[in-house]
Amino acid sequence: MFIPISLMLAGMALGFCLRKVGCLALVQRAITPTILLLLFVLGVAVGSDAELMGNLPLLGGRALALTLAGVGGSMIGVLLIRRHFPGAGAGRHARAPMPGDMAGSPEDASGMATAFEDAPVPPAAARPGEERPHGR
Repeated sequence: MFIPISLMLAGMALGFCLRKVGCLALVQRAITPTILLLLFVLGVAVGSDAELMGNLPLLGGRALALTLAGVGGSMIGVLLIRRHFPGAGAGRHARAPMPGDMAGSPEDASGMATAFEDAPVPPAAARPGEERPHGR
């Protein structure tokens, strides 16, 4: 593991030193094809390993179990947070009352952000039929 990290750090240092050289634009264009080639060669290496291919159902089952456990644990964490911190859920932003609850309606001229239910309403903008308080 020391060698790959050392090579990456050396490449970063070299890139930092040569950042003003014009030929580095070619490196930017070569990154994606190089990564795709490396992924293809990795796939060939995995596909040619008979032992790995024989254990693929077992490894896939374990990967599925880990994925489901991670998603399930995250959902349980969200439920616990919402139960113990009720203000942490959706709709936690205070909404200013609007006449006739026009937020998100075509008559609302305060902007696109109010089209979403949980979006905060902009502060006291001049709305049709409303007087703006003095001193603001």
